[in-house]
Amino acid sequence: MEMVKTKLGKLITIIVISIFLLAGVVAYVGWYNLFREDPNPPTYYDYESPEEHFKYGSIGTEKAEGVPYLIWLVLPRIFPDKLPGPGGYTSLGITWEEGKELPIGFSKKTIGFPRQGITCASCHTATFRENPKDKPTIILGGPSSKFDSQGYLRFLQACANDPRFTADYILGEIGYNYELSWFDKLLYRYVIIPQTRKTIPKLLEGYAWMDSRPDWGPGRISPFNPGKFRYLEQPLDDSVDNSDMMPIWNQKMHEGFAYHWDGLLTSLR
Repeated sequence: MEMVKTKLGKLITIIVISIFLLAGVVAYVGWYNLFREDPNPPTYYDYESPEEHFKYGSIGTEKAEGVPYLIWLVLPRIFPDKLPGPGGYTSLGITWEEGKELPIGFSKKTIGFPRQGITCASCHTATFRENPKDKPTIILGGPSSKFDSQGYLRFLQACANDPRFTADYILGEIGYNYELSWFDKLLYRYVIIPQTRKTIPKLLEGYAWMDSRPDWGPGRISPFNPGKFRYLEQPLDDSVDNSDMMPIWNQKMHEGFAYHWDGLLTSLR
């Protein structure tokens, strides 16, 4: 009888240890593939120049407000009807240099999986042409006169609310660019894509107030209301603060002036 009890005790111990080990493995795999931040992300010194870093360097928006890069990449192909015209993201006034993986003002960082973020350069990069057929000349630090940032937010929301935002559609389009492993396909099908569809509308709930105000328009933005309503959680009011995107060059000429048109700061120090 004692021998039976001993064997039973050992068996129970083995089962318990196995369960804990299995749970640990599952937790580690989940963390590694969904939340682990790249331990060696590109830094200022990894870019060819300060200008390249300004255009594509991360400012940390990928974790809280980023969109999975592979999903973001294919949205214009699945939902061209949600855009103002042909050309994908460039139809929203976004500047995309030939041969580059991302548009100017957009970054990519691995946090479990590649995520896309947005940076200061999206609003603070100007372009001009001397002739209609010329390639755009890019002026870093200038005010974007064509980027429709509100239209970009509404595009993401419209995609997430569309019944075509499914694993079948999205994985099919991703397959034209990338060959995912069987594990990544499962991860995207059952976790990343469904979660993204839930997360995008939830993130943009904080911008619901803009539907009761005039549209910002290309080259313009609401500089203060997003911070007032989303982060400071102030009561909704009828304020309209739409303003032109500002240049960020030659700030010495503006010493003591209020920055960003909303009067938030009078010093960058």
